[in-house]
Amino acid sequence: MAGDPLKANLWTDADVYISTNLSATLPANAGTPFGPDWDLVGLLDGDEGFPESRDEDTDDKFAWGGILVRTSRNHFKLTKSFTALEDNATTYSLLWPGSSATQIVVPRPAKVLVAFETREGDKVRRLISANYAEVSLDGDHGENEADLESMTFAATIYPTGGGVLFNRQTTPVLTGLSVTPATLALADGEIGALTATASYDDATTADVTAQATWVSSAPADAVVSAGFVTAVDPGSATITATYEGQSDTCAVTVT
Repeated sequence: MAGDPLKANLWTDADVYISTNLSATLPANAGTPFGPDWDLVGLLDGDEGFPESRDEDTDDKFAWGGILVRTSRNHFKLTKSFTALEDNATTYSLLWPGSSATQIVVPRPAKVLVAFETREGDKVRRLISANYAEVSLDGDHGENEADLESMTFAATIYPTGGGVLFNRQTTPVLTGLSVTPATLALADGEIGALTATASYDDATTADVTAQATWVSSAPADAVVSAGFVTAVDPGSATITATYEGQSDTCAVTVT
């Protein structure tokens, strides 16, 4: 079977964050924590996950003879749900918006920012509402002695004027490794420096010379450590750098 197992996701942990400040600062990237404007929902039901529902009105247009030629689409609506297991200040404000600690009033969902974060090891993916969302109880809520108290919320996502629903942040995926220079000529006893550069799917790069594993095919002619090649004896060697499954080489000639 063809494919890349590294691109298959099995999310082992997740969080939901809520901000009542519609101008809250977003994290700079997937590796940056959420700031003080964001409140953590707390423990979530992993079996329920983050189900997503899309609603849209469609109208098919047919030509004579019954041939479908167009489909008009409008009234798109997206909701994303989560099930909270904690009774805390954040979930209380979602369950009973506008209520106080001593009085419960008829709920009127407030406009909030909502962020969904899933994690697997070092891999992180975030969906943060680009405009705002309204979060309301989805289904029934109650208490009993046999089950954990839980609250399932549905977040209706309102797009921006340009139709953007979410800002998406992900951990960059390594796509390649490049060793420079590709060839190196050294005199006996001379030391040369190589650089290993990692490339990622978001078009960024990083110098991983210190983190890469370096190997010489002919240590009798040239040895390598942390990217520094030392010429030992006249001859040739292939220097290989490996980083997180990606490799590249440099051809070294010693005179």
